[in-house]
Parts: sequence; structure tokens; C-alpha cells
Amino acid sequence: MASIDLFTTDNLLRYISEWDPREPAHTKGGYMDGEIKIPNVEGKLRMEIQTYPAEDVDKLVANVHPCLLHVVRIGKGKREQELEPVPTYYHWKQVFEIEDGIVKIINRKSELDVEKDGFTPRPVPEIDEITKVDGNSIVLGRKRGQLNLILLQPKQQARAKPTEATVTKVLADRLQKGKEKIEMYEQFFKKKNAKNLKRVRLRVDFYKENGTHCGYSISPQTIVDTGNKEIGSMDFYDATPHKSCIKGGRKIIMVSEYNLAKDVSPIFEVYDDFGEPRPELDQFLSQPTDFNRRNQTIIFITPPQPRLHEITENLNNWTIKLLAKRKGDGYKSNKMFNFRYIDHEFNSCPFCDYKVDSDELVKIEAGIERPKPRQKKRIMTCTPVVCTEKRQRIQSTDEQSCGSSETSSYLKSSPAYSMSSSYEMPVNTPDSGIDIPFNGYNSDGGYTSNSDLEYTTTLTQEDLNNLSAMTEQAKFVVVEEDAQFPKGRKLRLL
Repeated sequence: MASIDLFTTDNLLRYISEWDPREPAHTKGGYMDGEIKIPNVEGKLRMEIQTYPAEDVDKLVANVHPCLLHVVRIGKGKREQELEPVPTYYHWKQVFEIEDGIVKIINRKSELDVEKDGFTPRPVPEIDEITKVDGNSIVLGRKRGQLNLILLQPKQQARAKPTEATVTKVLADRLQKGKEKIEMYEQFFKKKNAKNLKRVRLRVDFYKENGTHCGYSISPQTIVDTGNKEIGSMDFYDATPHKSCIKGGRKIIMVSEYNLAKDVSPIFEVYDDFGEPRPELDQFLSQPTDFNRRNQTIIFITPPQPRLHEITENLNNWTIKLLAKRKGDGYKSNKMFNFRYIDHEFNSCPFCDYKVDSDELVKIEAGIERPKPRQKKRIMTCTPVVCTEKRQRIQSTDEQSCGSSETSSYLKSSPAYSMSSSYEMPVNTPDSGIDIPFNGYNSDGGYTSNSDLEYTTTLTQEDLNNLSAMTEQAKFVVVEEDAQFPKGRKLRLL
């Protein structure tokens, strides 16, 4: 009789891109452990494994699930990924042939199975041996010689690239229905129903060589995605402090390894000296009600515990454990912290009277408000720099030239600046040209290291002969390097 049993009940579901066989070093783990028993039928068998939803989903999607199956090829110490087709939207089902105790996979390739050049086909075989039947069982696992089967989750349509598998594409291939019908089915695997995507079972069907259906089985175990905060793992890193007065009022902080769901709350539980829970005694404990939950932290104020003596009346040796509980599925955190309530001593309580934690009233801060329209949530506080010193304006070469009447009148009307009515320019004749230092305010735009000290230009011999006429209107005078200039001659700009 056909059957399938899974020894793995939790896995971290990965996306296709994290297992892409075209890329090196893309092996992430997450193999399913289990066993498939094949029916006692002579001849060749066809085996089909497909993803299947959890038991408590809506009847409309009771036989369909959008997660994908991928067969990993484990070789001698490494993954033989060149033998694996690229997972795509129709790999919600994997097909195998069983004959003479040998299990072969029938690969289904797509247009994605090409090399990086974009046209060379990848060497993926059409049919290839992957494992053998042990007795009448096929072993699922992570070792070579076993059926290395993993689950992959498709992306939502809005987040996927055009060539990637999406929930919509998978459902369309499975159901073979119109767009409106597909959208109706898709609503059961997104937003508030997204946890249905994170819970998967497996179904296996067997067919004889003539196509006759000869058995099927659905795994009684459901694989849960440990990465989902609503149904997955919930581990806490630390909690502090671990002690409070029986009157309560002490602030406790719990830090989680992962993001927390909205229905997670801190709880106290009673344990005996053997480390076993005593749920019948939890009724005498007051549970925290004043708490604040953030992404990965829980902050709460310890409640008063007026009935602790009733626990002692029923159990001599007991301890209190602090942990977290998720209301949606009732899951409790694996890691627990020992917590102790001490008696309150009048006028000498370390928490109430001596205030060991803070001199202020202990309370939970409100935190940052949710963002509103035209209001930022994340604000950086900075001290504005106010400059009260006035800087003297540096005039440009154009402003130093007195050829323009508009410029001259502007400069004369400005009380903050003053300049001489004439400039003397001693001219030298170095080999590279003529250096003309200006003795007033000048600027070349800040591109030279000595802008405030000098300005260099070049004149031709012909321009030097007519220099007095040119400088009456010219703003810049340029000469060639080999021009000769009389030694000791002085020029005056008006």
C-alpha cells in the first residue's frame, strides 16, 4: 500500500533565486527527511509527488498549493547542479519512473535552462537515475543516494521579475482556469491568508505503465516555514532583570532573535523541582497585562502577585518561568528564564523604597508615533550652525576693470567695499611669458592656488605696441610667449 511519511515538520522555505542551479554556491539546505512506500505492483511505475495544502484551509483550495518542489543532485562531496533544471512555475509536481528497483527522474526543462551566454542549452538530461528502492521504500534525505527533495516558495506577482515563478503563474498552471478564477484562488495565499503559503504537505500518486491509478497518499505531517513570524520559530535571546517585588512595578525587557508577531505576549508559568510544568497551578499567577511589543523586544511591568502562598500550599518546591506565547497558534518559546518574586519589606524593599532601578516612576514609554501624512517618522536632530561673522567680498577680475561705467558706479555705491582708482602693474619678462601681479582685489574663480596674490597673462609684441588703446575697453589681454616687452616699463589701468 502506498504511503508517505515526513520526519521533517519545520523548514526554512527558500526562494528559487536562493537555489538557482545556474549560479555557484547556491546550496542553502532545507532537505526533507522521510520515507515513501511504493505499492506492490509488477512492472514499471510512474510516481508523481506534488505539494498539498494543510488540513484546515478553505474548501476552495483544499487540493491546491502554490509551493514548488525541487530535486537536488548531490554528488561526491558537492552538488551536481548542472543536472538540475531551473525551477519554474510548473514544478509544483515532480515525475519519476520506477523500474527494477531504480528510481529515475523525468526532468522538465524550460527556456531558462540556458548558459550565461543566453542561447547555449544547459546539459540537463531528460531522464536520469537519482536513487534506488530499499525494500519497497524510497528514502528522503540529504545524503548521496537518497531522494534530495526541497520546497521552494514562489514570489508574489508584485515582487517578481517577468521570468520568475509567481503564485499566480503556479495556480494558473495547476488549475487551468481563467484570470478571474485565478485571482479568487490567489486571495487564499496572500495578505491575511499568507500563512497558508507557509504550511505544506506532500501528496504522492502512483500509476501503472498503462496509466491506471494504483494508489496515493498524503503526508499526515505538515511542514511549517520557520521563517514566518506568525507560525514559525520564536526564540528569545535574553530577558532582564529576573527578579521583582511581590507588589510588582518593575520593568522587564525580553529580546527575541527574530521579529515577533502582533499576538505575542509574555507569560509566567509554574514548574516543579523536576523541571516539569504544572499548568493547574498557573491560576494563582497574575499574568503581565501592561506591556509593549516591538519588532524584536517585549517590555512589560511586572504585575503584583498576591496569591503566591497558595502555590506553596499545593507544591513545596516550585519555580516561576518567564516565556512568551503566541496567541494565534498557541506556540510557546523554547527558551525560558527563571523568575523570582521576593517578599515586600516595609521601608526596606530594594525596589519600592531604595529604587535600585530608577528614581523616577517606572513606566513604559509610548515610543514614536506611527507616520502621518506630511509628517516624518524618522527624524535626525541636529544643532543648526548660525554664522554671525561678515566675510569681505572678493571681487572678480571683471569688477576690477574700470572699462564699464555700470560696474564702476556699482562699486562706488557699495559702502562695504572700496578699491583704489588706479593699479600699477610691474611687468617682467621670464622665459615662459609675462607675469603681471595685481595689487588690488582679484580672483580667477578659485581654480589656482594663489588666486588672491597674482594673475598671469600673456601679450604679443603687436599688442604691446597698442596696449594703451586696448586696455581702455578690454577686460583681458593675451599675448604669446615669445613676445618682447621693454624692461622696466610700467602700465596703468584706468
